[in-house]
Parts: sequence; C-alpha cells; structure tokens
Amino acid sequence: MRKVLLDEMYPGALAASLRVRGLDVLAALEVDGLPASTDPVLLEWATQRQRVLVTENVGDFARLSHGPHAGMILVLARRWPRGGVGLGRLEAALAARLSSDVPVPMDAVEWL
Repeated sequence: MRKVLLDEMYPGALAASLRVRGLDVLAALEVDGLPASTDPVLLEWATQRQRVLVTENVGDFARLSHGPHAGMILVLARRWPRGGVGLGRLEAALAARLSSDVPVPMDAVEWL
C-alpha cells in the first residue's frame, strides 16, 4: 500500500473515509500551505513525501507527469463525479485500487 495525497478538489471527508478503511490518505485541504498552491508545488510536496497524487486535473498533471514523481492516479470526472452518490462510488473505487496487492509504481500514471 502506498501513501496518497488527494488534490484539493476532493473534500477532507473523502480522505477521512479512506483512512477509516485503513489507507494512508491525506487531502490537500487538510495540509497547511497546500490549498491554492500551484500544481508543481503540490506534485513536489507529494513526491518528497512519497505520496501518490490523486487528481481529476488531467490536463495539467499529465504534462507534469514526465518528471519524477511518486505516482499519479488521474480520475475521469465524468465517470467518477464528486457529488452525491458519485463520491461514494469514487471512494469505493479508490479504496479498491489503493488496497490492491500491486501498488501504484513510482513515476507511473494510472487512470481511474
């Protein structure tokens, strides 16, 4: 299991729900100085702490993925909406992926 950082579009409640499932997840909104930081700063913070970054900001982070990082999970917002029952579905999908015996590899980009 890898440590995870959820981008700021995800609520702290999602991170808390994933922690209840035994996963090491932080939301950017829970970390002093990360909310409203630039994408490169967020990625650098996650990389320095060996945290896989989960984001639906596909365009920006796909460009940043060519440098070193601790792994990324790019989320398709249409498939995994953050509102209503969609957040529960997203939580279940992330929990399944993050609980897998096969961790997200360093420098890898995966799609959810």
